[in-house]
Amino acid sequence: MRRADLDGIGVAYTVEGPDGAPPVVLVHPWAGSTRVWDAVAPALARDHRVIRIDLPGHGASDKPDVRYDIPLAARAVERVLDALGLPRVTLIGNSLGGAVVLTVANDRPERVDRLVLIDALGGGPVPAFFAFFIDRWFTAPMFYGVDDGLIERFAEWFVFEATGPWTDAFLSQLLSMRASPEGWAYSRSVTQYLRNATGFDATPWLAFVRAPTLVVWGDDDVVIAPSAGRHLAASIPGARLEVLEGCGHMPEVECPEALLPLLTAFLR
Repeated sequence: MRRADLDGIGVAYTVEGPDGAPPVVLVHPWAGSTRVWDAVAPALARDHRVIRIDLPGHGASDKPDVRYDIPLAARAVERVLDALGLPRVTLIGNSLGGAVVLTVANDRPERVDRLVLIDALGGGPVPAFFAFFIDRWFTAPMFYGVDDGLIERFAEWFVFEATGPWTDAFLSQLLSMRASPEGWAYSRSVTQYLRNATGFDATPWLAFVRAPTLVVWGDDDVVIAPSAGRHLAASIPGARLEVLEGCGHMPEVECPEALLPLLTAFLR
């Protein structure tokens, strides 16, 4: 695990794959970490230099009491690129991570070679049901204190179409982080990210994205509906949409065997 500095915040990241290979940066979804890519990163690293980032407030990155939002996360990605001396990379992001890589593509288009948006926030605001819940009830004390079983049930009902070893691993990592000595700081940061992201909508500038773009969506995603994926693909010039049948909001942990061929083909 390496670290980059973002105005005093340590941003943790890992690097794997051959030196000099084309660089690919993986940005995890909300409440995740570098570990959500465990099922796909090793295969990508055969032919690419794969960088996985823990966004500020997540994983092994620092969790100070600051404002956590998408612009902060986008700057963290840029600082990692600076630390590695990478002028131009492929960015891959899921959910909140998709909003982060979209923001980098808008703010620093010269640094983005290709773009992959996986069930990404940005094709419209968060659905009204989730926005209402987040605004009224989703606070750090609630997330920190709620029973593990309720988090597991929520994931089964809304996030994943089907459970399996990788989804179980994701939930185990989330619950372990919440129960760790950093659990309160983690809960504070992730709830703030979500509360600050509900209105994020990249629609006004999607037409200006110039990087070749692949949009991937689980057809059973109820967190961010497939219509948002269709909107992203239709709004970004030349973007291609791939829909994964029987998959929910986090394909890299729910159906990596279907996602990986799409990623490798696009990167080639």
